[in-house]
Formats: sequence, C-alpha cells, structure tokens
Amino acid sequence: MGQRTALMVFSSLRRAASRPWVRVGVTLLAFMVFVHSVNLGSALKAFGDLHWQWALLALALAGLSVLASILEWGALVRGAGKMLGWRYLGGWYMKGLFINQVLPAGVGSDAVRAVQVGKVAGHGPVIASLVGSRMAGTLGMALWGLLGAVVMHNVFRVPGLIGFACFSGVMLICWALALGAERLFARVLGKDPAEFGWRVHLQRIGPFLRSLANYKGTPGALSCSIVAGGLGWGLNLLSMEAFSKALGYTISWEVFALALPVALLVTFIPISANGIGIREGVLVFLLVQFHVPLGIAAAMAIFVDFQLLPFAALGAGLHAAEVTLRHIHAQLIRVGSLGRGFRLAHATLRWVLAPEFVGELTGR
Repeated sequence: MGQRTALMVFSSLRRAASRPWVRVGVTLLAFMVFVHSVNLGSALKAFGDLHWQWALLALALAGLSVLASILEWGALVRGAGKMLGWRYLGGWYMKGLFINQVLPAGVGSDAVRAVQVGKVAGHGPVIASLVGSRMAGTLGMALWGLLGAVVMHNVFRVPGLIGFACFSGVMLICWALALGAERLFARVLGKDPAEFGWRVHLQRIGPFLRSLANYKGTPGALSCSIVAGGLGWGLNLLSMEAFSKALGYTISWEVFALALPVALLVTFIPISANGIGIREGVLVFLLVQFHVPLGIAAAMAIFVDFQLLPFAALGAGLHAAEVTLRHIHAQLIRVGSLGRGFRLAHATLRWVLAPEFVGELTGR
C-alpha cells in the first residue's frame, strides 16, 4: 500500500513538473531566491570595476570555444558524407545560439539545426551528428573534471576523483553503446513482427542508428569531434578563469572544471525553464565552497549566462540577413529586376551568407 501511494505521488509530481506554468513559476521563484541570497550589489560593483583587458581575453577564448563547438558538430556532419560548407554549418550553429537565448530551452539549438540542416543533409545523419557532438562535448567535460579533481586532490579529495572517473567511464560506455546500437536494431527488426508490435516505431529511428554506426568507418571525423569537444571545453574553462581575473579575483580553471559540470546538470531537472535561477544558485554555492567571495561568485554565475550573447547576436544578424535576402529575392522574382542597387545588395548578401542557404532559398 505504501509503495503504491509513493508511486501515485511520484506520478502526480512528474505530471505537475511537465506543465509549462509550473516550470515558469519554479524559474521565477529560483531566480528570486538567487537574487535575495547573493550580494547582488557586490556583484554589480565587480562588473563596474572590470579590467577590460582580461574581459576581452575571456571573450576571445569564448569565441574560440564556439569555433571548436562548430568543428565538433561539423566534423560529424561531414563525416557522414554530407560535405556542407563550414560557413553554412557555422551560420546555423550561431542561429541556434540565438534560438537558445529567445527560447529558454537547452535543446532549442539542436531542434532548429535538426529540422533546417536536416532538409539539406538528411534528418538521420544530422540528428546523429547532434547526438554525437553532445556526447563528445560531455566526454570532454568529464575528462577535464577528472583532471581538475586530480590537480586539486587536496581540496576535492577522493569523492571528486571517483565521481569524475565514473562520469568519464559512463561517457565512454555511452559511446560504445551508440556505435553498436545499429547491430541490436538490426537483430530486433529480424524478429517476427507479431512478436514486436512496436517494430514499426523502431523503423523510424533506423536512419539515425545507421548514421551513428557509420562513424565507425570514419575514425578521423569521430576523433576530430571528440578532440574538438575537449578543446572547446578547455577553452571555456580558461575563459572563465580570465573573466575572474577581469573581476579582480583569480579563480583557477580547476575550480570551474569541478563546479560547472555539477551546475550544468541542473538544466536537466525538468522543474524550471532550462534550469534558470537554480543553475546560478548551485554554481554560486559551489564556488563559495572553494572560498570565492559571494559577490564574485554571483558575478561569475551571471557571466556564465551571458558570455554567449555576442555570438547569439551574430546569429540574430545572420537571421536578419536571410530575411533580407528572402525579401529581395521575392521582389526580383515578382518584377524581374529592381535596378543596380538591389542587384548589388543581393550579390552582397550572397557573399555574406553561405552558398548552400542561397541555393536552398532560391531553389537552385
């Protein structure tokens, strides 16, 4: 009876957590608690005394991290035989960052790339590349955390080493399962359809699993993605350290290697919009455990939220350019020609935007 009651309560909580208004409410509550708990005035004062040289270095390192993330994803797309240009892939990655800022959902970027790039390269390979790039980045994050735990063993002690070692091991197992999932898929489809009534649903994920399995035949692309994932996370950690110096207080990369993965895991808890408010509170709590002043910790939590805004703005600019090109192209189709000025604008936008997008837009 007690077990049945517990299951009913768990089911009710799960249904409640899935409702949008509950997530918005939890997000607002968590954000209010975060603002009330930290010394926000001290954090804003730290921003006012910012050392711009270190801040620029932090921004540059964040930009390099974004480039590494594009390589991490693009290597898998191209490894699947879809030789799309880097400008096209980079453009959609930037637009994905913009989508993530507009819609507070961690998978917004992946969703838009799966739909839009999938129209050109095929949805199976693109979804496989997105899953693979996420796994590559997470593996890099786990290995950096393990390295940070080793370097700071006198602070984090044995539980940290064990935790990140297990994290790294789990990610390696996930890679092995992902690359071998297609074999299991083939065996299941070889069974009698009457035995598996849900066989038709498995057939829909066949292209995705086959694309994952094909990475075994492209070790160069797979290795490039994993290396880029580790490099990108390392650059992100150095960016965080540089920004802490911009605030006038040095926090070593090892601290962020240990604290950031734990804080980011909060985004997977389905009780708030992308973990907003909760993620910042957890990060501040963890940084304080490493004797970081509360105001500096709050400023770093804010920086984590806003460090990608310049690149999201670039994505917004690319989107605006595409809308402009779409309008110009529609006008040219309607009247045949709009004069030299419009032709020059059209040619300029064709140079700014990727040829793949222009071909997709004009049907050529």
